[in-house]
Amino acid sequence: MTTEATARRRGPYGMEYARIEVPDLAASIEFLQYHVGLQLEQHDDEYAFLRADLEHHSIELVAAPQRTESWTTAVGFSVENDAVLDDLRERVTAAGHEVFELADRVKGLVQRGFAVRDPNGLIVELFTEFQEYAEPPLIELRPLDLVHPFLATDKYDETLAFYTKVLGFLESDHVGDVTVFLRSEDRYHHSLAIQRNNEFYVAHLCFMMKSFDHVMRGRARAQYKQVPIASDLVNHSASTSIAFYMHDTRHGPRYELCDRHRVFTPEEHETHRARRMAVDPRNIDVWRPAADDWARF
Repeated sequence: MTTEATARRRGPYGMEYARIEVPDLAASIEFLQYHVGLQLEQHDDEYAFLRADLEHHSIELVAAPQRTESWTTAVGFSVENDAVLDDLRERVTAAGHEVFELADRVKGLVQRGFAVRDPNGLIVELFTEFQEYAEPPLIELRPLDLVHPFLATDKYDETLAFYTKVLGFLESDHVGDVTVFLRSEDRYHHSLAIQRNNEFYVAHLCFMMKSFDHVMRGRARAQYKQVPIASDLVNHSASTSIAFYMHDTRHGPRYELCDRHRVFTPEEHETHRARRMAVDPRNIDVWRPAADDWARF
């Protein structure tokens, strides 16, 4: 292990799930099964757990019939071991943030954990030993992993400081002073992204598919069912992934289905210097032809 890795206080390992309140639970279950490829595992009239791979669930839907649109209330990140979890709790407390218990439905699915609110009020749940299934879902067209959330926020500087200085995420790349990509210990180019905005919301959730062919099959399903494609095929300059985004506000934030999201080597993870890229569409999508081509965003 490098000197940098030995000295560095570690952050969360990787994203496991998002908790989303939805106005029509049954309709959102159907949407996530067909369009994202998730498998329904548990549900009643109040909630549903759906998974992508071995992990217990990737999405928790919560029935909220009073809403007309969905709202993401929490994200969950696994932590490598008890020592890292205790250190994270110490850092959170030292920074003056309130620590509270995990949601009741999560408590029985992990060994230990706690929750904290980020500067936007988004609940971040941190825990060890998230339960797994022995086998992945017997579905061919499905994601391999939930990679990251993308947060839009009117508290950009506070949010960046919370996730880096308190929780220990590492900076991978910046696009000007408006977007930052942060990685955690699973070494994806980013396990979290933050965008400067005039309001807070979870802008999208990224799922990594098995192949580009599966990305395109997901896109074809969205077109067939006339689900709005919020941003069509994008070749991301930072993470090297190719993806599209679909968005039906009733069922969650934008869902990004991607292929080939960059994973750093252990050495790169410790030594990578975050790039400062210009605010230019070609620094978001390398297929863009010119600096004024913002049409798909």
